[in-house]
This record gives sequence, C-alpha cells and structure tokens, in this order.
Amino acid sequence: MPLPNIPQPQLLPIAPGLRLRRYDGHYEIFLPGYQTPAVYENSEGIFDLEKIPDLGYVKGMCNFLDRAGELYYIEIEESGAFVPIGDVTIKPQNPPIALWREEYRGRGIGRQVMQAVIARLRALGYEKISGSSVFRWNTASQRLHESLGFYRVGENEREFFYDLTL
Repeated sequence: MPLPNIPQPQLLPIAPGLRLRRYDGHYEIFLPGYQTPAVYENSEGIFDLEKIPDLGYVKGMCNFLDRAGELYYIEIEESGAFVPIGDVTIKPQNPPIALWREEYRGRGIGRQVMQAVIARLRALGYEKISGSSVFRWNTASQRLHESLGFYRVGENEREFFYDLTL
C-alpha cells in the first residue's frame, strides 16, 4: 500500500541500469535472498539456523512492508533485462533496504537506493526519517547511514537507531 493519499509510482529510475519497481505481490521472489546468511543476519538479526526465513515469514514480511509504505524491488539491468536483486520500502520511519545478491554489495547500490528513498520522501514533503535501525554488527550499514547524514539517536543491546532531517 502506498503512503497515505499518495499514488505509488510503478517505476522509480535511480541511475542507468538501476531502478525500483513496485512490489506486485510475488513475495516468493524474496525467499532466496532472505535465506542468504548476510541478508538474514544483517536485515533480520537472525543467527539461529533453525529460524532462517521460510516462505511464510517472507510473505508476512512483504504484507507488512507493503502496508507500511511503498515496497519496491531493487532491479538492475543484466543482459538487457531488469532483474530483482533486493528490496526497499520507502517510508519515513525505519525504511528497510536489503541487497539479496552478494555480487552487488559494496558497489554503491545501497547508497544510490537510500539516496532515492531520501529524495522521494523529501519530494513528498516529509521532514524527517526517524528510527532507522541498524544492527551493531552491520558496520557497512552504519557507515552508509552516517555518510548520508543520519545521526545516531539511540541504541539498545543489538541495534543503533538513526534519524535524518530532510
């Protein structure tokens, strides 16, 4: 579901060969990515191998995120066709992002996607992103947030919380 009273675009271009495509209900596409250790540990905080996300978990997650904001597939162009490599939800509280495929991590895609989230929220008139949570062990995400101007506003035993004034 889009943000309240705001139509959700089908596509949000980010850069040549990189775009966001509106979630279309095919949650099964998310499953292989969320069963990748880097994703389920850094995104979901799961280390117990008996609790690795299954299709029911992914379906519930997608349903929640689709109701909470604008859920998109992160897509990259490969051999002339766009393929999903992750997901992001544009919302002003704790916008989650996950890159499912290892070969695309550490290449600046997460930064570009988060900049698109910031730009979309700013264009819609939002003044702040609040409560963006990052697990303590996810130092790459901490660096990303801080390099984009997010500031740490709190923490608990597992997470840091960041805000950004838009």
